[in-house]
Amino acid sequence: MAGNGVKLTDIARGVFMLATAARLMTRREVEAGLNQVLPGAAVLKVKTGTRSKGYKFKNYTVSYRDIVFTFKNYQEGNFFFAGKSAGYSHNYCEKLFQRFSREIGEIAERYQVTVEGKYSIGVTNRVAAMEEIDAGARALEELYQLMKGYIPRTELRWFPFELKLYTLYGKLECICVKKQGDWNYSHTRQLLYLNFKAAVDMGLVKDVALSQELLDAIPQKYIQALYINGEPYVSNDYDIRFIYSLENRRYYAPVGFGIKISCNGGVEDYLQREIIKAFYPNAQYTISMKDQTTSYQIGADRFQVRRGRNSLTVWKNGRKLPVKYFHKISDTHTGAEYYYWVSLEDFAMLMGMSVDKVERDGVYLRLP
Repeated sequence: MAGNGVKLTDIARGVFMLATAARLMTRREVEAGLNQVLPGAAVLKVKTGTRSKGYKFKNYTVSYRDIVFTFKNYQEGNFFFAGKSAGYSHNYCEKLFQRFSREIGEIAERYQVTVEGKYSIGVTNRVAAMEEIDAGARALEELYQLMKGYIPRTELRWFPFELKLYTLYGKLECICVKKQGDWNYSHTRQLLYLNFKAAVDMGLVKDVALSQELLDAIPQKYIQALYINGEPYVSNDYDIRFIYSLENRRYYAPVGFGIKISCNGGVEDYLQREIIKAFYPNAQYTISMKDQTTSYQIGADRFQVRRGRNSLTVWKNGRKLPVKYFHKISDTHTGAEYYYWVSLEDFAMLMGMSVDKVERDGVYLRLP
């Protein structure tokens, strides 16, 4: 046993992890990985060497279609611990930008956007009028189609690729394409307007000419008011938030039954707990810390909700319910992997209620 109760096996495991993290990849590993993201990529040559402090490196010259680029795998000092770790970099995006420089320049001129390419390829659209929001999406659509055959087929941790769209209108919004299939022009265009409308609602849009007609046609992304039996429900502790889903044009609510697994700012996820206790004082609301299960009684119905890091399971009177849950809706994350978005109908059902109506001014629930 080492000092302070640390086992020698733990120390050995840490040393092994540091040594493993510092290991450079073999040529075979690099070729296999590159062919996952860029099928047909070929390593032309490898330069190996040692830098100061004994740090080793391998520089790979790679050919893909008509582009030749460099992939670097190297050792460096570990920021948190003594010892070494392995790093990686490549200039594929820069070479890709150079390959299509003429076409990229024409696209930038056509849509009055800025396109830059080094570590990633980024389109920047500075919006002065609401009608200009779509210009960036149109530019990225043309870039994506232009370079589609060069965009990685899949993501690879040590070979990052990003085709980005920055939209500036008092706040910065970034949409990122990392592999083929990440891009959908129609969805992105709707998402840009949806997020813009949300930014207007929150007072984050500055110096942009607004079109009231266009604003009125965009759904409310966030609804921040709740009514139960026609009366406003106000919480002094938790945020009220419902989010619009572009996929099915419905609203969802965040839930997080059980004990927090770790500290997180998503306190709104406990709103349903507060509501149950307020409207059903005899609910016998209990939480099992052992298996992360919440139990409560509403009238004759007994509910159990088990929340895990990657699952949410609901039982009503011992019968498992088909509750669908999501970590992300319309590109908005709940804040942690163990919180989930559920449909507004399921949110109401979990509290023994039903959805009366959904208006721009709020979500209306009704007790039975």
